[in-house]
Amino acid sequence: MTRRKKPAPVLVTYPGRRWRRSRPNALRRIWRLPLLVFHLLLAYPLAIWTCARKPAPDVSSYRAFAWWSRQALRILGIHLRVDGVLPKKPVLVAANHVSYLDILALSTLIPGRFVAKKEMRAWPFFGIMGEWLGTLFIDRGDVRASQRTMGQASEILSAGTSVIFFPEGTTSDGRGVGDFFAAPFESASRTGAATSPVALRYEDVLHPGQPDALCPFIGEDSLFGHLWRLAAAAPLTLRVEFLPALAPELGRRKLAAMAQSAIAEALQRMEQGASVTYLHDPRRRPLRDAWAAWRRSHGG
Repeated sequence: MTRRKKPAPVLVTYPGRRWRRSRPNALRRIWRLPLLVFHLLLAYPLAIWTCARKPAPDVSSYRAFAWWSRQALRILGIHLRVDGVLPKKPVLVAANHVSYLDILALSTLIPGRFVAKKEMRAWPFFGIMGEWLGTLFIDRGDVRASQRTMGQASEILSAGTSVIFFPEGTTSDGRGVGDFFAAPFESASRTGAATSPVALRYEDVLHPGQPDALCPFIGEDSLFGHLWRLAAAAPLTLRVEFLPALAPELGRRKLAAMAQSAIAEALQRMEQGASVTYLHDPRRRPLRDAWAAWRRSHGG
């Protein structure tokens, strides 16, 4: 039995002044917050024009929201890195859930309807935007209501539109994947649509492969408190990996288990695939080192 070789480290010159932007800085709030408020206000006329006046979202609605989401991520300094093959046919997209930012990221890549928890309907801005975009709000505490919602998802898939959901039912810190609910995968079995697992991970640019600790929206986090922290955050990378599609004939329980396993393995590959070694001491201080060198040369 051959031992698996450890991936060779990537040699990177330690970031100097130009990489100081890769650290959190409260001064970023000075320009990010006004831009974000303006962008949020811009969403209302955009949504009214492309979504609210129509019985259901169409191609122009999805394109408008994709553009808006792309700009919002850019304001927050979140850059997308996409791997794998994007689905070309209507599919049931199952992704691990880290933050509400996942919705913005996936909407830029896949035109489709989202399934979200019912509590999100009461959120400022996101609730009304979700309704205009045809989001299906699910009440996991009510079995009959959940069945009706997934029945609507089946109808949407049958009509030729992708459905995007987060089968964990809650958010995580991005290090692993929680147990997947099997019920939502019934929509794929009913309609014969493939299931596309998608792995999401937010990374600090200084720590490739390691999940970022700032982006997860978990526990008792408030929406405004989370946005306040993000406004000062350093630029981040959101890795989005589309994994091989799963056939609907597998059945809902096997689909849930295989999707969960595929995403967990993808996250593990992301973490193990990059080992960074800096060529210079990260604690080096140029001015202090120059002063010390001058004192040594002058016998100080």
